[in-house]
Amino acid sequence: MMRTVLLLAAGLACAMITVPPAAAESDLVADPVTCSSPGWVGSWSAPPGGAQRFIQIDAHHPAIVADSYPLTVPRVIADETLRMIAVPQIAGSAVRIHLSNRYGAVPVTFREVHIGRQLVGAELAPGSNTPLTFSGAGEVTVAPGSDVVSDPAALPVEPFDHLAVSFHVPNAPDPEPTYHWQTNHTSYLSPAFSGDHAAEESAVGFPEQTNSVYYLDGVDVYAPAGTSAVAVLGDSFTNSPATTFDTDSRWPDFLSRRLRADGSGLSVVNAALSFNLTGVGHPNLVGPDLVSIGGPSGLYRFDSDIAPVAGVRAVILMLGMNDLAFGTSPGDVIAAYQLIIDKAHRSGLKIIGATLTPSADPLFPATMYGLPGVMANRHQVNDFIRHSGQFDAVFDFDAAVADPARPDHWLPGLSPTNDNVHPSDLGSQREAESIDMPVLLSLAACG
Repeated sequence: MMRTVLLLAAGLACAMITVPPAAAESDLVADPVTCSSPGWVGSWSAPPGGAQRFIQIDAHHPAIVADSYPLTVPRVIADETLRMIAVPQIAGSAVRIHLSNRYGAVPVTFREVHIGRQLVGAELAPGSNTPLTFSGAGEVTVAPGSDVVSDPAALPVEPFDHLAVSFHVPNAPDPEPTYHWQTNHTSYLSPAFSGDHAAEESAVGFPEQTNSVYYLDGVDVYAPAGTSAVAVLGDSFTNSPATTFDTDSRWPDFLSRRLRADGSGLSVVNAALSFNLTGVGHPNLVGPDLVSIGGPSGLYRFDSDIAPVAGVRAVILMLGMNDLAFGTSPGDVIAAYQLIIDKAHRSGLKIIGATLTPSADPLFPATMYGLPGVMANRHQVNDFIRHSGQFDAVFDFDAAVADPARPDHWLPGLSPTNDNVHPSDLGSQREAESIDMPVLLSLAACG
């Protein structure tokens, strides 16, 4: 996935509670792990990777096409309405959202914030568009570097409901809006300077499309007792651009389907961030200080994107391939793993290591992923994941998807031939199917 960067280089305050009619005020408790009582659990995440400066992913008007990334110049966000799509992984009786101005340069005001059910495209299911408030107010202004959580809204949800979070941003042009660069879902916007369309159920006011998500950081659901979460700290090898957009076909999605089929009350919160790196001591070209899509390294993202997830009990770590491809030594990757493992355990979380998947024969300009030294270093890192005993468990994705006759290659069909690095829909499904469910549930589920 780093090939896109090479191409470019070459050319909360918690809000006051509004009680949903379905729940008594005493029931709405801020229980970080809702094993013994109902409470809030993370159900969807789009952690911000930085402030939009150079590129976005635009599903409607691509200006540059690099493999599966349709890229275009930055979008102006000014006096317009955004309709961002989120897909919760578990059921609940109410919802609340997280908005972020973490990387913004100016305060951002959000007005007429609503959440409803997506019908098709930007059109909403009739009667579903529900207003959201912040400490009882109909708008909120978020300072640079800050996040905010909404009051609860009485909107029951089921797993894989497609929710549409709409809000009017009345500001003058936001020079660097906080965003998550690549979500594998299409979201919608009204044109700049078109005003407020947030309460509208029609798609007419939202002619523009993007595969980025602006400002919306997460969605929690008010879930029954016995519900908890496992978070995924990863990169594009989790948030794969080689999966089919708008079909929920990444490996955490397939894992969620397995859990739902088994009746488990475990939410999978995908906090993967394309282009993310693992640790310290590496020039982060794609991080928030420059290209601004890959976010801080996973070592630092743990504090903002994993530990605060409502109801989280365990984390799956699948990071490091980007580091190796750009010259980080396996020793430095392993050292970062050890720091993340320590953070998880000090936070009271179990941590599961996922092995790094094959990278042979990538197409130009991602050829560095297939260099002999990089592939050898991948095996060294995987040996640590498998045999060090420092993780609480290991999910061996590499063994599940590698060709036994050519262990640096994917099995046929598990990574697209125009990619050879990221998992396809089938590859993502194979990874999810390889997960030992009793092990996962013993570490992350209530019970």
